[in-house]
Amino acid sequence: MTYRFEQEDYIYTYILEDYYHTNPFFDYNYVVVFMRNQDKPEKSFAFQVNFNKTFNTIPDHPKLTEVQTQISKEFAKNAANELILLFKQRAIEAKAYGEKNPATYLEFEPGRYFNFFELFPRNKEMLDFNYGGEQYFAEDSYDIDPRNDNRCLQLSFFKFQLDNADQAPIFSSVYYFEEEAREKEDAKLSPKNNDMLIAMNQFIPDLNDRLKKRYKKVKQMGQELMKNQAPVAIQQEKVKPNEPCPCGSGKKYKKCCALMLN
Repeated sequence: MTYRFEQEDYIYTYILEDYYHTNPFFDYNYVVVFMRNQDKPEKSFAFQVNFNKTFNTIPDHPKLTEVQTQISKEFAKNAANELILLFKQRAIEAKAYGEKNPATYLEFEPGRYFNFFELFPRNKEMLDFNYGGEQYFAEDSYDIDPRNDNRCLQLSFFKFQLDNADQAPIFSSVYYFEEEAREKEDAKLSPKNNDMLIAMNQFIPDLNDRLKKRYKKVKQMGQELMKNQAPVAIQQEKVKPNEPCPCGSGKKYKKCCALMLN
């Protein structure tokens, strides 16, 4: 759509572009609007339109000029209800797209453990079980780095509480696929926590195979995210003139490869 702003000494026509977050785990009550000035691209700018018809600047973006601030305020304040409704519908569609395509919002972070549902939000297979007549569940988290074949994951145990989404785990432990390593880790648990772990294994007899499949999927996701990330520049140490040339010639650097750089 186009947006025309008129003021004394200013007549601008913009092409409006709207952008949305795809992360399905967060509620974003706004849309990022980019006003593209086709006649003068340097006059283009972006701002945040909240669904309550207010506006905000965008962190880490160029500061808006006085005129751009006025345009942003007027656009948000006078936005038609139908346009706000359209923005809301598109925000819902963006999150639905993110559920199908987690790579659109995930970033490769070596060393960080990702919850399986964070990586695959459409997965419906929970690790739930009964213990002592009450319902519990476990969350499984994995090191996403495909270069690290650690053959283990993190399990965190919770009690089902519908009214407490931010509850802390009862306990957490490392789950190893190798049986001997797993037995050593389980021996560190208290008797009650160990009984809870046994109950989960009894309730989910194929637990080990199920976790192995998830582990494989996580590493594949990590491989995909690695391909999508921007390449990292490698900083090399500067060779001093009188040091041996790194090419292996045996000559000093200043009398070898350095000559080709001059």
